[in-house]
Amino acid sequence: MVVREIMTSPAITVTPETEIREVARLMHTHQISGVPVVDAAGALLGVITEIDLIARNAPLREPRYIAVLSAMIPVSIEEYREYKEQLRQVLATRASELMRDEVETVTPETEIYEVLERMLDPEITMLPVLEGDTLVGVVTRTDLVRLIEALESAPDQEGSGQ
Repeated sequence: MVVREIMTSPAITVTPETEIREVARLMHTHQISGVPVVDAAGALLGVITEIDLIARNAPLREPRYIAVLSAMIPVSIEEYREYKEQLRQVLATRASELMRDEVETVTPETEIYEVLERMLDPEITMLPVLEGDTLVGVVTRTDLVRLIEALESAPDQEGSGQ
């Protein structure tokens, strides 16, 4: 079985200019966990997930600093990087400012077992489906659960009639 057989198409998408409140409204209205961000030609630019929206509204965790002469130096460079990322999210007003642009994708011909393996990663709730550079759909955890339900509900072929 391949992605084409279970993907949601067309996908609900937003543009880089879409305001964050509209992104949240779309996700709530359609009960989806994320939206692809696409350009006018339908090329994938990034994704925004519910985790991105939650992180945008979570309290900031400021890094710890030490004072050296008249300078403030972060204790941990990793804490400082996380703080800068939090600031970027908090200040975002449009999709292009909040989206993640490093996105795992699949094609319509990707095997389902590969999607199942990727979805074991808690960070991945949706995989955009690309044909060339064009977004043609998405595969979500809900799509996979729907498939599993259908497989589990199918009559037992082995035990019937024998």
